[in-house]
Amino acid sequence: MEFLSKNTKLSVAAVPQSGDPTYKSLYGLYNVPEMEGAPEQVDVTNLEDSSRRSINGLGAASNLEFLFYATEDETDTTTQIRDTWNILRGYQTAGTELMWKLEYPDGEGFTWKGKCAVRRQATEVNNAIKFTLTVETATALTDL
Repeated sequence: MEFLSKNTKLSVAAVPQSGDPTYKSLYGLYNVPEMEGAPEQVDVTNLEDSSRRSINGLGAASNLEFLFYATEDETDTTTQIRDTWNILRGYQTAGTELMWKLEYPDGEGFTWKGKCAVRRQATEVNNAIKFTLTVETATALTDL
């Protein structure tokens, strides 16, 4: 049975010295990138081959871009960061490596470590202010 993307969550946590991280979800998320790229192809064609051959190489990790509606001056809760722009901008300025968790409504998802950067998107008359969160993949994506 199909299901909606409603309740897809991106969460962030400080990297713990020991034990499990304590994640807080980020408010305002409206677009999630494609996750897990295809592995790069490695050419293994030799001089006896009549056509090119390749094998799967390493996965191509890339930065992940998430889109948010900007919110400011919101009150955070114990489980959710609502002042998303300012909090993420602070992490960017500090150069903090963080733990990230993406959860889909079916319970699947990924965790990884990486630093972040934020940038405001272009806007025009009568539009909501939006921003792009770019998260590096300093570690491989791990299935939940």
